[in-house]
Amino acid sequence: MRRYIVALCLVCCLLARTKFNNPAFREFQNARHDTNNIQMVISNYGTFGQSESGYSGGCWWAPSGWDYFNFYIYGAGIWFGAISSLTYDTLVTVGYEPLGGQHEFAPGLSGWSASHPAAIIYMYPANWPPLSDTFPMAPQVTLSSQDSWCCYNDSGIQYHMPGDTRPIGLEVYQTVYAWNSSTTADIIFLKFDCKNVSGEVLNDCYFGVMADCDIGDEVGAAANDRCSGIIERWYVYPNGDSIHVDDLGYQWQEEPEGTWPIFPGTIGIDYLQSPYDLEEGADKDGDTIPDQFERDSVYYVSFWPPYKWDVDFDGIPDWRDPSQIPQLGLTSFKRFTLALEPAQDNQRYMTMAGYNFVTGQYDPYDTIAPDPADQRFGQCSGPFEL
Repeated sequence: MRRYIVALCLVCCLLARTKFNNPAFREFQNARHDTNNIQMVISNYGTFGQSESGYSGGCWWAPSGWDYFNFYIYGAGIWFGAISSLTYDTLVTVGYEPLGGQHEFAPGLSGWSASHPAAIIYMYPANWPPLSDTFPMAPQVTLSSQDSWCCYNDSGIQYHMPGDTRPIGLEVYQTVYAWNSSTTADIIFLKFDCKNVSGEVLNDCYFGVMADCDIGDEVGAAANDRCSGIIERWYVYPNGDSIHVDDLGYQWQEEPEGTWPIFPGTIGIDYLQSPYDLEEGADKDGDTIPDQFERDSVYYVSFWPPYKWDVDFDGIPDWRDPSQIPQLGLTSFKRFTLALEPAQDNQRYMTMAGYNFVTGQYDPYDTIAPDPADQRFGQCSGPFEL
């Protein structure tokens, strides 16, 4: 039985100094990634892309300017849904709730006070690395130009929205990478490792990201965003080159934005890595390796010659290489507007599972672009057992 799952996402926009805020409650902390063309606020409670004040957007793109209202995300965060194996309750914990901006995670490991001195954001180079004795799961070596790491949990019932369901029993280890190279200057990568600390099996789990990607002013008559998703598609350029795109949600608008120096760009969130999709006796990726041995180095050494241990020549043995192991991928892409969105855990869970929470109809991919409005979308993967 797995106790961990990993999800990796990127935030990108197309066409210096690390800052830490001083909120009224210091333990609920924000920091800014600002080493490349995207400047984005992160937190140690499951929210990202919202300003330190909590009252405006917190993700900017250099060509559009750094002004207060020149943002591309108003708020975003992770969602985790599960069915309790003991009570059969439908449970969802949110890192950001677009309807009211709530979050149900708190800083630190399960059982810690949110004010624990180690329950902070560790960002290179300011206070890197995380404490290895306290956090043996935390990275000690940086990979990008500006790494950050923090952990948070959903075990404190006082942080959950009243009148809804109880905590699931999760710890989340969040790593963020930002490179300032020419090929990645418009991208920020977010990695979420989720651990089950509930003491029970979590069935029919779903993991996802919910994003309210306001492009500038979306209040009242100014609400003019559109959004869509690409589940899987090949694009061919006139010169014959091609590119494969999958698991992507994106948002744009077709009108200029006030005093912005350029026409607004498009923001996308790509679901790069999802929980593994492994079934005893199956071979879901057709590589002749049974699913149960995809991550078994002993199997490779015993039955495969060394030249087949790294079939894509990326230097990572295939039993450790997510690109060579079957994944669930993006199993639902659901969009909403301010006027109608899931407001209770049962509705949120239905949405994550790909259902229309109003009609009950299974309709996992809302890829037809809607009329302009104040849009938000969710990208989810499941089900899996944890």
